[in-house]
Amino acid sequence: MPNRFSIDRASALPVYVQLSEQIRLLVHRGALAPGDSMPTARALAVELGINANTVARVYRELQSQGILRLERGVGTFVSAPQGAKLEERDYQRIAKRARQLVDMSRDAGLTARELSQLIDSTWKEASDEG
Repeated sequence: MPNRFSIDRASALPVYVQLSEQIRLLVHRGALAPGDSMPTARALAVELGINANTVARVYRELQSQGILRLERGVGTFVSAPQGAKLEERDYQRIAKRARQLVDMSRDAGLTARELSQLIDSTWKEASDEG
């Protein structure tokens, strides 16, 4: 799985959040399918230049949520999908709108962290309404 994951060291998001969200998105898009083998925590840590404990933490968290499964002595694998698979056309549409939102936010002087907080609070509000 070379180059599927990357860490933005300039990001305000912690490394473990970046990695966790990347894995979730790849699973949701179907780019990581049920049964796919994940790199070992050590191998992924070396590839990304991060601590192996960080990768292990992400794997444990995703395992507890049913996204990954750990088979001792064998490896870590993608579990059955959680929710509906995101179609490529839907992903592209969302990515385009996200880019527009980022551009508008930058023009307005918002930082990435401020935009992230706005999205989180808006998501929670929408969830409470539904």
